[in-house]
Amino acid sequence: MEATEKALDIKLTQLKMTIGKTNAVIEAGKAESIERQLSTLRSITAEINRMRLEVEAKKIEAKEEMTEIETWNAEIDAQLEKADLEVEKVLKWIEDRKREAQALVQEEQLKFHKTNLEIQAEIQTAPHPQQAATASDMQAKLPKLVITKFDGSFMDWPRFWGQFSETIDKTSVAAITKFSYLRELLDTKARRTVEALPFTPEGYNRAKSILLEKFGKESEIVKAYTKEILDLPTLPNGNPKKICEFGEKLTYCVQALQTMNKLAQVNGMVSMTLDKLPAIRGDLVRNDPEWEKWDFTQLSEAIRLWIRRNPVDTSQREREQEQQTAKRNLRPSRIYHARRDAHLKPRCWPCVYCGEDHRAAECTKITSVADRRQILLNKRLCFNCTTGNHRAIYCKSSSACQHCHKRHHTSICNMPAQESINQPTPARGVALTTNQIGEGLFPVIVIEVNGIKCRALIDSGAGSSYVSAKLIELLRIKPTDVQTKTIDMLMSSKAARLETYDLELICRPSIFAVSQSNQSKQDRTVVH
Repeated sequence: MEATEKALDIKLTQLKMTIGKTNAVIEAGKAESIERQLSTLRSITAEINRMRLEVEAKKIEAKEEMTEIETWNAEIDAQLEKADLEVEKVLKWIEDRKREAQALVQEEQLKFHKTNLEIQAEIQTAPHPQQAATASDMQAKLPKLVITKFDGSFMDWPRFWGQFSETIDKTSVAAITKFSYLRELLDTKARRTVEALPFTPEGYNRAKSILLEKFGKESEIVKAYTKEILDLPTLPNGNPKKICEFGEKLTYCVQALQTMNKLAQVNGMVSMTLDKLPAIRGDLVRNDPEWEKWDFTQLSEAIRLWIRRNPVDTSQREREQEQQTAKRNLRPSRIYHARRDAHLKPRCWPCVYCGEDHRAAECTKITSVADRRQILLNKRLCFNCTTGNHRAIYCKSSSACQHCHKRHHTSICNMPAQESINQPTPARGVALTTNQIGEGLFPVIVIEVNGIKCRALIDSGAGSSYVSAKLIELLRIKPTDVQTKTIDMLMSSKAARLETYDLELICRPSIFAVSQSNQSKQDRTVVH
């Protein structure tokens, strides 16, 4: 038994060495070496398994403990499992190489079929050398037909399948080539339904069956056209442009249903569709006393005649108004280009007050500041930037009045321009609650907080009162409550943990007291 165990140990050592060579053999990428490695692993593991059974039988014959035998078997099984993992790794590499080779063969076949198809097409279109080049025998060469991709909707299926079946499916091209064209002509949504099918003639036939079953149902196509008619909007006014779009959609659906011989199924919705045109209903039915018996063909014809009598007005004046409205809705771009005609007057945004092409501050038609403010108020525009639907206190523009440098637009400033010229240029000061530029005045008063004299800065825009951490340490009091609140600042907001205290404030020299008021400690607010 000792000789057999020694031979088994040698085989286990060989197995361990062979496992260590697997990664290097795979990285080398030589097929013969990998096949040899696979064969070696299998033969060694088979030999170890045979020798293990012999040793196990001798151990049982020697009446060794079963627990020791099971432990010994578990150690050998662990090494055999490592060998099995290496075998799977080698097999996976071999399968990947086979799959890549098959894909390469299919790609070459596809290129061959495509080239063959192009050659056949050139042969068919090329004139015969013996053909007489007379004017009567010459034929016009048709332009190349381009099939639009199928968008995955029921309404687009009859168009797509008619073009594909006549142009590609009924030709003598190989099925694999037809399948390639079919997949390329499907949109992403529709392509997912046939993407997993094999690239074979059977896969092509299966793909056609799936598409016809999913998108080619006549009942679903009729339902889609019916829904399109039901979804037509109600037009309360007689706008020729919108009525023209209404008529085009209706005519498209009616012609499609008429081609499918299903128009009679939806004629009951004629009255409901006619009610969506209340502004021109009288014009449509005036000359036909039998209008209550109309079908969709007669309704679409009546709308077509009305559009012909009332064409869409595309005059120059309306086009200019539309362009001006579009410009007014656009925000100014941050990209600037140098003008070649720099000597000309630069273009600017239309005046917000009169609509002409000049600056709002230079408007000569609306000169009253009160009238200008009223126009901004009626249009719900900002008093600072004259654009946007927001208030001046929430305006993100950093501009200010060019006369008084306050937070409003220059065109609504009450200070005359001459006075602003005579005034000295203001120095940069510190603002309390705004970002304006000017001299700052701090309203500071002397107060007593629980008997301790200090200074208080009054801010009328603050939502709460704050004290410094230093003052709280001097007072030696504990907070009555701790809360997490959102603090709204000028340009942003932030959440902070605030402690609430009960303090008594007395102002000097005039006496006023605030007892049991809630004050909050804030390290950033300094009180001297």
